[in-house]
Amino acid sequence: MKWLAQLHQDWMTARKRRVTASVQPFRRDWEQLLEDAGIRSAEDQQTALREAQQLAKFQLIPRKRNPRFIDKIIVPLESEAWLHEQFGTQPGAASQQQALDAVRAWSAKTHPLMPEAWRELCHQLESAFTIPRVLEPFRWLEPIRVNELLTLLFQITSREWPTGTLIRDASTHLGYDSKHLESQQSFLERALETLFGRETPLEAVGIQTTSSTLHYCGPLVLHFADHSKPLDLRYESTLSIAELEQATHITTTAQRLLTVENRKTTFLQLARADAQRSTLIVATSFPTQAVKFLLQKLPPDLPHYHFGDTDPSGWDILRRLREISPTPVQPMHMAWRPHTPSATLTQRDLQIIDRLLTDPRMADCHAPLQTMRSSGTKGDFEQESLGCPSLPLWPFYDCS
Repeated sequence: MKWLAQLHQDWMTARKRRVTASVQPFRRDWEQLLEDAGIRSAEDQQTALREAQQLAKFQLIPRKRNPRFIDKIIVPLESEAWLHEQFGTQPGAASQQQALDAVRAWSAKTHPLMPEAWRELCHQLESAFTIPRVLEPFRWLEPIRVNELLTLLFQITSREWPTGTLIRDASTHLGYDSKHLESQQSFLERALETLFGRETPLEAVGIQTTSSTLHYCGPLVLHFADHSKPLDLRYESTLSIAELEQATHITTTAQRLLTVENRKTTFLQLARADAQRSTLIVATSFPTQAVKFLLQKLPPDLPHYHFGDTDPSGWDILRRLREISPTPVQPMHMAWRPHTPSATLTQRDLQIIDRLLTDPRMADCHAPLQTMRSSGTKGDFEQESLGCPSLPLWPFYDCS
């Protein structure tokens, strides 16, 4: 019955986000319902009317001036359970409870590598679902999906993947078919962003994908075996990993390369501020394979600076860039800044700091790292807190 399916769809749209009991029955214009269901011929409309009358689950309200025709159809409160049963759906309150149950079950598990971050994620989800509201990519109306995503997130973050592990190998290693992680990549990367509080590609946990993209602004020339491709974009543009991989080398008229951690805010602000077009600006958190190809193919004498957050993960991104870049990478505007109140360093933060302090590549960064460790807090670590660039040219901020 197409009209019943349409009625259920409209009713669910109106009801599914409610977690409290309805106090008013659902009403729908009968003729509009038939129109939306694609029931337009007089014969089909008469059939739909007979079906509705025979069900006896709904109230059919005739028109006052012409009782031969139906004005409204009403779903009484006592018929809502029946309607859910017919289509295998459930009330919003039941979905909310199932989503909360899933989160609480995962909260009870101890994460082997980041127990504090995992507990905080589960706490955020429980708080959001209690309201209820969505915390992307976790949607309380889809409790089964919430559990699936938490399962995947726990699995891929519970081990140290060897850098460059292919995504299909990781998928089969976890017991899925080879393409499963690829199909879930966008959801997983949003879940990683929620977990870590920053844009985090799968490459950040050591899983190499084939859809890596470079976000950049500035003058570039990609040189291929048989031709060159000049690119000079005023604001943000992208290059695929395939284009970067196929290029024999890359040149630029820019005086320097600046990698920027925050793509959604700071990267765009700097792109607009660079009126002289003197800087090739590239967005990257933990560097992807696309960023790695760019660094390998740019001129080795092009100065490279990195502007990132100054929490432990922000410094760890600088370490990773230094690890893969053939050119020395200098931090820009990266100093520990006190702030009250400030997030306390977690056990995982302290582990990252200790690892950075023992890494010879980070010897020049010991002062801010030790200051942060001694304070016990992350300080004013987000690069967005510096606001819009205060200078119309390099280095964009006056942090003296």
